[in-house]
Amino acid sequence: MPFAQRHVEPRLVSRVRLFDDEGHPKVTDGELEAVTNGTLCNALRQLASLVAAADSIFDELADELKRVHARSQQVKQRIDQLQPKVDRVDPKAVTVRYEHTNKYHKYGCGTAGQAFLGDAFA
Repeated sequence: MPFAQRHVEPRLVSRVRLFDDEGHPKVTDGELEAVTNGTLCNALRQLASLVAAADSIFDELADELKRVHARSQQVKQRIDQLQPKVDRVDPKAVTVRYEHTNKYHKYGCGTAGQAFLGDAFA
């Protein structure tokens, strides 16, 4: 069961008490109007609570996006630093030893079929 981080209150919007603790009616006439007014007030309270929860969500999202932007800026700076080195390298002049290309299998599962596919390039 997921952990509830935010609660929207009131949950029971139309629940209005028309009688006090002693059982006497709070409203003598216009009970329907009292119930509709109470429901409307609780609906507004619920919307205010929902707005507060949405504001909290968007604040957390903005903070997370700021962190992602900062990390992407760092990666971009690192790429900009490495780009001149990559441009200077002549790919035809660099030799790659074949024994290192088949040493590690990215998706190795240890089955005979995997070993056969790996050996096919040897």
